[in-house]
Amino acid sequence: MIIDFHTHIYPEWVAAKILPAAKRKLKVAVPGSGAPHDLRRMMQAAGVAQSVLLPLAKGREDVSSLNDWTLSVSEGKELTAFGAVHPFMPNLEAELDRLAAWGIKGVKMMPLLQEVYPDDPCCGNFYEALIERKMILVAHAGRDPLDRQEVFGTPERFAKTVQCYPELRVVLAHLGGLRMWDDVRRHLLPAGGNVYFDTAYVSFYMGQEEMGELIRDIGPERVIFGSDYPWEEPGRAAQIICNLDLSDQEKEAILRRNATQLLEVNSK
Repeated sequence: MIIDFHTHIYPEWVAAKILPAAKRKLKVAVPGSGAPHDLRRMMQAAGVAQSVLLPLAKGREDVSSLNDWTLSVSEGKELTAFGAVHPFMPNLEAELDRLAAWGIKGVKMMPLLQEVYPDDPCCGNFYEALIERKMILVAHAGRDPLDRQEVFGTPERFAKTVQCYPELRVVLAHLGGLRMWDDVRRHLLPAGGNVYFDTAYVSFYMGQEEMGELIRDIGPERVIFGSDYPWEEPGRAAQIICNLDLSDQEKEAILRRNATQLLEVNSK
């Protein structure tokens, strides 16, 4: 059983706009279509039993409608919806309450798209609201493939955040900081806190030996498998984890056990 903690799906009209644009700008293949049925197909081929859906809200408006759509296509145990949020959106706590009432266990924050520094004091109410509701925060960390000049969610800023809010449960994507892994070691690893690190898309920027070293430095008990579908095939991403120089128990923790503990679900 594999749990994929980092996937994205899009309404058809959104996928038709952003996926071709990403192919042109990044000059990379995008193996998935971003449609729910395509994700399910790739999950079945890869032996993935459950995927966490991470909707992305760039602005502060229309967040609720995005969450409505994501929930509407996530019926069944194989797709688990998280919520989209903007830390400064109006009616933030009301939206979190609405998500919690649906049984949604976490939300996604995207500092580079939302242009939010995670250690901004204005984010404090957001973090306190998540802690109060026992919700998980998943956040993009580090640079992005477009190599934008400003990096909002740096490992150093997230380290300050988790030190200020040690009760906050956080999953930092891309092993804590895409293309900023020296800073992950320098700032995040000593910071402590309830911090997990997912593996989404890192194989395009580091080799297996380097990935295995960083995972051992972090501690495999804090690493969670993520594919970043549709930008990566879940099967390819899972095979990379299987090929790492780690014990079978460590690989099983990354591919399944850590996620089940965080989600508080039956691990059978």
